[in-house]
Amino acid sequence: MLSVSDEKRLYYRIKILSDAFMLSAKALNYKAVLRTATRQFQLFTGADASVLFLNTRDETLSPVCSSGIPFSQIKEVILPRSIRLKDIITHPVLGLRYTSFMNTPLIYNRKLIGLSAVFSIVPEKFHLLEHDKYENLFLTMLATYLAVSIENATLMNSIGSLENSKSEWESTFDAIDDLISIHDKDFTILRANKAVAKKFKMDIRKIVGEKCYKIFHGAEEPWKACPHRRTMETMSPCTVKIEDPHMCGVFHVTTFPKFDERGKFVSSVHVAKEIPEQETMSDQLIQQEVYSQFLQKNE
Repeated sequence: MLSVSDEKRLYYRIKILSDAFMLSAKALNYKAVLRTATRQFQLFTGADASVLFLNTRDETLSPVCSSGIPFSQIKEVILPRSIRLKDIITHPVLGLRYTSFMNTPLIYNRKLIGLSAVFSIVPEKFHLLEHDKYENLFLTMLATYLAVSIENATLMNSIGSLENSKSEWESTFDAIDDLISIHDKDFTILRANKAVAKKFKMDIRKIVGEKCYKIFHGAEEPWKACPHRRTMETMSPCTVKIEDPHMCGVFHVTTFPKFDERGKFVSSVHVAKEIPEQETMSDQLIQQEVYSQFLQKNE
């Protein structure tokens, strides 16, 4: 059976993972998401300091947030795009007073979007996290959840600045593989990117003005578990996992509310991210491994 200390540790791990999973549905503010992600890595690893790096447009990893280290000390640190992933993981990104470090890549859709670097004054502080099978599984889950949250926050930050410009919307969001659209209170699609048109093999002009449930699900009425409906009811983001034959795949769908200048709900931004089959299987295996370990410790 688990000892009291092991039970507390497991509960603490699950609580942080749950908070990370819900982050995309709770925090819309881009900077708030980055601060929370940085802090969660620090808490999860028991580090003295944590720094979050993100991949920029010129393909360099640059610090965007820190906890435990004044940002002024690290803001000029940049990792060039030529550096290999294995070198990023095995070498410290900062030359500070800490005696141990651990770098965790943040990967979404096979693309490196960022890096979490944690530091400690205790030698080999992160040895267990790096080499214990189940601790590593927990860390992988945390990195995956936070990568999705950061991607959502980055996307919403871009949408907020570009939505009023038709040409910039088209040039920016038509280059993104995720299905991005804006739906009004009547479930009517106001805008959609080319990925939506490509997915359903339709002219974009025939998609705009149609009901979202008809285009996305081939249905005549909204789903009972529709995230857009949920967002209208709660006035907050909603994230669901959808497996729909009409969409021919498994998707993480997140809807974000949009309000007018008086604070009245007017529409939601609908982001559907397809989950590659191997990632779906990997996530299932991770959960099975964690659950199996939990049962073994309780025998």
